[in-house]
Amino acid sequence: MSGLEVLERKSKSGEAAAAVEVVLKHSGVENRIIGSPETVLRELLSYFSKVYPSIELVSKLVLSVDSLEFLQSCSGVLAVSPEGLVVLKDLRELKDKELMMIHLAGSRLQHQMGKKESDTLSLDEITKTTGRSTGTVAGRLSELCNEQLVERVGKGSYRLTTMGTRVIIKNLMPRVVQLPER
Repeated sequence: MSGLEVLERKSKSGEAAAAVEVVLKHSGVENRIIGSPETVLRELLSYFSKVYPSIELVSKLVLSVDSLEFLQSCSGVLAVSPEGLVVLKDLRELKDKELMMIHLAGSRLQHQMGKKESDTLSLDEITKTTGRSTGTVAGRLSELCNEQLVERVGKGSYRLTTMGTRVIIKNLMPRVVQLPER
């Protein structure tokens, strides 16, 4: 039987910060780890990667997006106001597909901030926000779906995939943040 018990020790006067104490019970052996939160976490991760080496491998094989990282990537490019999404940069230099992905990222941003019920945009909404023709938008959305950066949800609604969101964070937003302000 394995168990993990986490206790936080209150700091005494004169101590800079509270130390964390973790008692790890596994296979009849008890280990006690005491130290700063960072030290304790590092020791726990080391322990689990030795006991369960597949954890590290599996974590490298699962594609996920950190919500905080996504929100930080949007900073300086997109913002949410009481009126809706605000694009802070001049996006005229972007290609059609990049522009659509930025607006889909804005929809995801609004959804994550609780300002929108869904993280999707309809074909009409994308056409309106990008200023491109319906034919152009439909064609580029089809390409984005084939590239697995965007997925069609229901009838005529689209959203970023996990891979699309990763592309936004790693590739697109770092370039867009360099564009001039609107």
